Amino acid sequence: VFCGEPARDTNGVLRLVGHGLYCRQVRGLTERAWIVIWVRRFLCLACGHTMSCLPDWLHPWRWYAATVIIEALWRHCVLRESARSIGARFGRSANSETWKSLRRWRVQLLISPTLWGWLGPRLGIRKPAAGREQGRLYIERLLAEAGQGIRTGVEWLDELATAVRRTLQDLVHKRKTAGNIRQFPPGQPSRLSPAPSREASPTEKVSGTDPPR
Repeated sequence: VFCGEPARDTNGVLRLVGHGLYCRQVRGLTERAWIVIWVRRFLCLACGHTMSCLPDWLHPWRWYAATVIIEALWRHCVLRESARSIGARFGRSANSETWKSLRRWRVQLLISPTLWGWLGPRLGIRKPAAGREQGRLYIERLLAEAGQGIRTGVEWLDELATAVRRTLQDLVHKRKTAGNIRQFPPGQPSRLSPAPSREASPTEKVSGTDPPR
């Protein structure tokens, strides 16, 4: 399991069990501005942590879907659309002249572990984008990492969802770090001990199902 312990104990008993469901809001996927999805949660009996199985189009601790974040940034940094028109497209009031999330996403894109910060060092990026032009370069680097060819028109935006989901498949999130599940070494057999007593909270993520239509 993600804590480094083997998934089964010495008797072959699975130490990862279902731990119920919780609901969370997702914004930007529909004209209603937000939807509610159910997230499956599991409990590791080895360490006492819980882990959540999120769909591969959603970051933990983010209200907006990952596909929405990238499309919004593409329209903001590349197509140079106004914050008002971008916000209206994703369910915000058409009267809102500004959208602070656009700047926050641009700054955090390849820096924050709750976006694609885990990928930044691999791309040689350690500083936030200072403006729209640098934001464009960062987005192109991110999409290129997913194997997505860059085109200048708006027609190819429909392909963004597939590219974004490729970047989030098999991704594991912890509180301050994230990385591909293949980067985590397999657990070694350990002495059996009771799970520590602690308050469980969802901290990990793996890929899941398609977004609702």
